[in-house]
Amino acid sequence: MSLAINGINIAVHDLPSATERYERLFDVVGEHVGPDGFAFPGLEGTKIVVGGFVISLIASTQDGTSVARFLERHGEGVFLFSVKVDDIDVAVDELKQQGLSPLLDDAVRGDFGAVTFYHPRTLNGVQLELIQHA
Repeated sequence: MSLAINGINIAVHDLPSATERYERLFDVVGEHVGPDGFAFPGLEGTKIVVGGFVISLIASTQDGTSVARFLERHGEGVFLFSVKVDDIDVAVDELKQQGLSPLLDDAVRGDFGAVTFYHPRTLNGVQLELIQHA
């Protein structure tokens, strides 16, 4: 199994304001990610690439999403740590051998690729995302 750091996802209340702040800080232009760029509905974001590292700013567009619940409980901040894999099914099986079980029975698949998640209790309070890009 080959794990590579993809980046971090940061939950934000005001996506345009956060995008402007991060673009100015890193002197880059972010890429808007619409609802179809996420495994679950009700989210939108901005992808900012800095030296090959992805900072994804994510806002909820509806109540009840995992990002909305995170913002209610914790406020803005690091929502999850993202790791890219070549084969999500192999990675999930190997992590199960290490005693880690994903939150989802099956990876969510779409135009973006495939994704699954691990509960924050699994890795010292940080939610883990495994992503296989399309």
